[in-house]
Amino acid sequence: MRMVSSALAALLMTVAGASVTWAQPLTSAPSTLPPIQIVGAEQVAPIAVSALKNIGGDDDHRVSEVFAATLDRDLKLSGYFRLISPQAYVEDAQASGYNLGEFNFADWSSINAEFLVKGSAKRDGGQVLIEALLFDVGQQRRMMGEKYTGAPNEVGEMARRFADAVMESVTGTRGPFASRLAFVSTHGGRFKEVYTQWLDGAGENFRVTDNPTINLFPSFDKSGSHLLYLSYKSMSPSLYLADTNQRVETRIQSAMGMAVGGALTPDDRIVGAFSRGGATNLELLDGGGAEISRLTDDHAINVSPSVCSGGSQLVFTSDRAGTPQIYVMGLDGGTPQRVTFKGDYNTAPAFSPDCKKIAYETRTGGGIFQIMVIGVGGGAARQLTSEGSNEGPSWSPDGRYLAFSSRRGGRSRIYMMLAADGKITGSLTEGDGNDTNPSWSWWIGG
Repeated sequence: MRMVSSALAALLMTVAGASVTWAQPLTSAPSTLPPIQIVGAEQVAPIAVSALKNIGGDDDHRVSEVFAATLDRDLKLSGYFRLISPQAYVEDAQASGYNLGEFNFADWSSINAEFLVKGSAKRDGGQVLIEALLFDVGQQRRMMGEKYTGAPNEVGEMARRFADAVMESVTGTRGPFASRLAFVSTHGGRFKEVYTQWLDGAGENFRVTDNPTINLFPSFDKSGSHLLYLSYKSMSPSLYLADTNQRVETRIQSAMGMAVGGALTPDDRIVGAFSRGGATNLELLDGGGAEISRLTDDHAINVSPSVCSGGSQLVFTSDRAGTPQIYVMGLDGGTPQRVTFKGDYNTAPAFSPDCKKIAYETRTGGGIFQIMVIGVGGGAARQLTSEGSNEGPSWSPDGRYLAFSSRRGGRSRIYMMLAADGKITGSLTEGDGNDTNPSWSWWIGG
C-alpha cells in the first residue's frame, strides 16, 4: 500500500536536539508607541544594523561581529527586512553614540534606512553585556531596547532574541528565531540520523541519534527539550523519547504492535501509530509509554498524527475512505471528521499554532508532492509550493512560516517560507547529505 510505503520512506529521515543555557535580559524597555503594521509579504523594509559600540573589553569587536552576523541572518530570513550593506554607512559606530541625541538620524536617512539597530557591547571577566536598541529613522524615535548578559558563547542567542523583539516591535507579532529545528539527515554517510540546530543554522548542529540505521519523524515537546522519534536501531522499529538536556532516552513500547511514528501532546503525552495485522492505529500513551486510550481501532491505516497546541484536537492521515486523506478528531476520542476531498494522496498533516489551519503534502502526479494549507474545518485548500517536490511541512511557533523539505536544488534541503503566500525566505540547512522531516520547536526559554 502506498501510504505505508510513504511512511516507511519517511522513515528514511532523521532528527536531533541540544542543551542550551539562555542568556537572561537584564532589563526590557518595550516601546510605548503603537507598532508599525507591515501587511503582505512584498512589503520589505530597509534596515541598518550598526556595529555595537565597544564600551569595554570588546577591543577586537568579536562580540559585535557575532551579534550583527546573527541578527542580519535572522532579519533576512524573516522576509520582512532588507539589510543595508555596512559599506553604505556614513558614521563610525565606535566614534558615534548609540542613544537618542548621540548620533545623527540624517546619516541613516541619507542611505534610505527606515529602521536602525544600534547599541553597545562590554566584556567583563567571563561575562558579555549587550544593550541593543531599535530606532525608527523617519520619525527619529526609539522604538524599543533590550539588555542581555551571559557567557561569550551565548551572544548568538542574544541576537536571536533581539531579532524576535525587532519583529514584534515592527509587525506586532514576536519573531520565530529563538527556536530550534530538528530534522533527519544523511550527512556524513548513508544512514539517517536526527539532528537539531538553531533555526538560522548558526553554530554547530547537535546530533541526537548516532547509530548505523534509520531514525525518523522527530517531534519536539513544547519546552523544546524533549524529542520523540522513530528508530530502527533495535530488532523492531520503536519510538524513543529523548531528553536532550540530560542526553538520555526512553524506549516507548506498546502492545498494539510495531511503531511507525508518533507525536507529543502539549502536556507531554504521546500519540503513537502502531501497526498490527495489516492495520495501523493511533494510541494515546503517557510519557512513559503506558496506554491511556485507543484513539482509532479499525482496519485502516491511521498514521502521521499532529496535536494542536491547545491539546484538544488531533489531525492524522487515514485511508479508511480508500485513499490517504486528512482527518481531525478530538484527543479524547470521537468520530474523525474528513478534511480533504481533493486529490488521491494527502498526508503529513501539521496543525498551525492557533489550531485553525492544517498544512499537509499532496501528490500531484509523477511522484511529485506539493505543500498545501487548509482550514481545520475543510474547504478550499491553498497550494504554497510549485517548484520541485516538497514534503513534511512544520509550522513556526508564531504561525507565520513553514519549514519543509524540498529537492528543488538537487539534494533535499530544509527551506523556510511564508505561510501567507508561499514566498521562500531561505534555506535552513546545507551540507553533503539529504535533509528531511523538519520539526520546528516552540520558543526556547519561553
